[in-house]
Amino acid sequence: MAYWEGHKSATSDALVDVLTTAITGSAKPTHSDRILFTACEFWASARNSTLLEQLRDDPISQLQSAETAFGNIGLDGVARIVARGRRMISDRAQPAALSQVARDIEDELAKTNEPVDQMIALYADQRARDRQT
Repeated sequence: MAYWEGHKSATSDALVDVLTTAITGSAKPTHSDRILFTACEFWASARNSTLLEQLRDDPISQLQSAETAFGNIGLDGVARIVARGRRMISDRAQPAALSQVARDIEDELAKTNEPVDQMIALYADQRARDRQT
C-alpha cells in the first residue's frame, strides 16, 4: 500500500473544530460535521490498514454511514467500493468474512483514482465557509 501522509491541513482544521464542538457541547454537530467525521475516520482507517478494528462493532451500519458520507462528498467511486463491501458482508447465502472485506476495501481504496484527500479537504473547506455565514 502506498504511503499516506495523513489528512490535508484544511481537513485537520475542520476535524479539530468538529471534535471541539462535540467534546465541549457548545453546539450540536451538524449533518455536514457527521459526514466529514465519518469520511475522515473511515479513510484514515483504510489508509492506515486498521479498518478491521474500526468495523468490528456493527460493520454494516458503519459501512452504510461511510458509503453515504463519501457519496455526499462526491466520491462516488469510493462509495461504490464501500457499498460492495457492505453487500459482501450482508449476503445471507454466503456472507464474506469481515477480515477479508476490510482487506479488500483497503486494497481497492489504496488504488482508487479519485482524489479522496483533496475532495475531503474541499468539503471541509466548504463546511468552514458555510459556518462563517
